[in-house]
Amino acid sequence: MRISVFIVFMTMTMGVYAQKYKVGTTTALWKVPASTDFSQARSVGLEYVEVAFNQCYRGVPANEVIPRVRDMKAKIDSAGIKVWSIHLPFSRTLDISVLDEKKRKENVDFMVEMIEQCAQFQPKCLVLHPSSEPIDDSIRAQRIANASRSIAYLKKYADQIGAQLCIENLPRTCLGNTPEELWEIIKDIPGVKVCFDTNHYTKGTTEHFVETIGERIGTIHASDFDFVNECHWLPTQGDIKWGKLMHALEGVGYEGVFMYEATKDHESHDTRPTPERVVETFNKIINDYKTLK
Repeated sequence: MRISVFIVFMTMTMGVYAQKYKVGTTTALWKVPASTDFSQARSVGLEYVEVAFNQCYRGVPANEVIPRVRDMKAKIDSAGIKVWSIHLPFSRTLDISVLDEKKRKENVDFMVEMIEQCAQFQPKCLVLHPSSEPIDDSIRAQRIANASRSIAYLKKYADQIGAQLCIENLPRTCLGNTPEELWEIIKDIPGVKVCFDTNHYTKGTTEHFVETIGERIGTIHASDFDFVNECHWLPTQGDIKWGKLMHALEGVGYEGVFMYEATKDHESHDTRPTPERVVETFNKIINDYKTLK
């Protein structure tokens, strides 16, 4: 009898756990987000956003970056939507692992400025790329060492604003293209976690990634793909088994937001998804999860 009660309790708990995951989206869902976009997203059930700082940085004159960050903050505040995370800027040249020490320090110092700007949003997590690309095997070990050194330095500034620094896994020849290499980058930096981008890991299963990194997963970027190269399709539109992935995340104790970084609706000719489509596909994941209980 006690065993039966326990089984019923665990079954109910697992279902409730899945429902506890809140869904959010990157601000890059919109090319140029407006206050009304955030309000509309909130009205259909999106409670959180990840602020993509590249929308304020990439291709923007240096003197306009901070004003654009403040404008983004005003738009988010006016809609009453919550900020879960901020994706720090990235580009081919904005690389914290470069071998040129002067350039590396310049890039790290710029990241410090951006982290200081993040404080006004009060994010739970900061997402950081460990490198750009391409990276040749002959210099990979040194680039890994440089990335680790830069991350350790930047963590102090993330701590100062009360945010969890999360290093994102990246595809192709970028650093962190396997969970084992990403672990090598962060293992000696206590308190640093991982942003698991589901469509960046092409060398194995999503479940393997989750099992390897385990409780060091601090946030996620949810999007789907064909396991060949990143696609950033809405979840459920590619080859990832989303119910299994949700179970795997639950198994390592992930309690963060189910943060979408999907910018293409593959069922609608890769057009930008609507907030309604984000919620619709998230509900499909929950249903898939429940069938695997």
